[in-house]
Amino acid sequence: MGLREIQATIAKIDPLPGAKEFLDELRSLTQVVILSDTFTQFAMPLMKKLGMPTLLCNTLEVAPDGEITDFKMRVDHSKRSTVRAFQSIGYDTIAAGDSYNDLEMILESKAGYLFRSTEKIKADYPQLPAFEEYDDLLNAIKGELS
Repeated sequence: MGLREIQATIAKIDPLPGAKEFLDELRSLTQVVILSDTFTQFAMPLMKKLGMPTLLCNTLEVAPDGEITDFKMRVDHSKRSTVRAFQSIGYDTIAAGDSYNDLEMILESKAGYLFRSTEKIKADYPQLPAFEEYDDLLNAIKGELS
């Protein structure tokens, strides 16, 4: 299976209900960057459905015939490193995520939230506010922005 086939499959996936509206509202209030451990080429079909938010992630190396030949990881601990980089140039950061690979980013940020996370992660990190609905997360972020 080559990149074209993978992208065609990913293009059939729709964002979670309410995700685009959440991002649109959030972008009307502040700058938004999505940090992901995925690869740009995989994420683009979904990002188009979300209105092309700014996405920072890894990259695949692809041969002219579409064969994936390698990948390029940006940096170790990419989410934490990116948050620190934004902070080093004067930005406050607010982060939300659902899994263990998001925790460094969430804990490093000025404010951090779990969103639609597992019960295990919520139990392991009870100090982090946890939300299940976009409106609740948006209200928490608005509180930090005011």
